[in-house]
Amino acid sequence: MGSCRSADSLPFHGFPDLKPMKLFRHLRSQLPRLVRGLVVASLCLSIGLHWVALQSAAWIGMAVSYSVEKGVVEGISETFDGAHPCLLCKMVKQGQEDEKKPSDGQTPPAKIKDLKITMALVTIPKFVFSAPPAQSWITTSSVLPTRQDQPETPPPQLG
Repeated sequence: MGSCRSADSLPFHGFPDLKPMKLFRHLRSQLPRLVRGLVVASLCLSIGLHWVALQSAAWIGMAVSYSVEKGVVEGISETFDGAHPCLLCKMVKQGQEDEKKPSDGQTPPAKIKDLKITMALVTIPKFVFSAPPAQSWITTSSVLPTRQDQPETPPPQLG
C-alpha cells in the first residue's frame, strides 16, 4: 500500500515548494494590504481621479508627439490650447460628460458649484452655555455649642 501523506506535505498545484497551509498563511497575512489597496482604489475612483490620470497621460503623449513634429515650444502650446485634442482627450471629455448625465430617468442634481456655495452659506449653530444656577448654601450659626461635660476618668476599658 501507498503511504499516507498529510495535507501539509503535498505539493501545491503549480507551486511544488509551497504547501497549502503555508500558502494560506501567506495570503492571510497579505489580506490587510489587499483591503487597504481596494479602499484606496475605490476612493480614487469615487472622486474621479481616474479621469485626471487619463488626461495627464494624454497630455504627456500629445506634448511628446507634437514636440517631435513641430518643436518643443509649439508642441507644448498646441498640447494645452484646446484646439488640437487627441483621441484620448476626446474620450476623457466624453466619459466625464456621461458621468454627469442622470441615469434611469432621474432628475439631474443641482450643479456642484451651486451646491458648494449653498453649503458654505448655511449658518452653523453656536452652542451657548449659560451660567450654572446659584448655589443655595445652608447657613448655620458660626458659634457652635460647647460641650460642658468632662470625660470619664479613667477612660473606660474595652472588654
